[in-house]
Amino acid sequence: MPIVTFVPRNITVSVEEGKSLYEAALQAGLPVASSCGGEATCGKCNMRVEKGEESLSARDELEARLLKKENRPATDRISCLAKVHGDCTATTTYW
Repeated sequence: MPIVTFVPRNITVSVEEGKSLYEAALQAGLPVASSCGGEATCGKCNMRVEKGEESLSARDELEARLLKKENRPATDRISCLAKVHGDCTATTTYW
């Protein structure tokens, strides 16, 4: 199972392949900003992937649109849309 590490808290969680970064953070007991509850409509759950971007699902048109709407850099990921397929490290500004 893939390992997701959340920094700067250095919390590591093992998740089933295909789970989202959003689900991984909740599993780790971390708060995730969201007004839609992970339904991919608000775009507030963005995270920056520090390592392992290639271990996540490809960014799709919806994700690009939500990042633009929230004025987030293209390097960020909408955590409810980014599916984990391998080890990665992520962070966000509110941890």
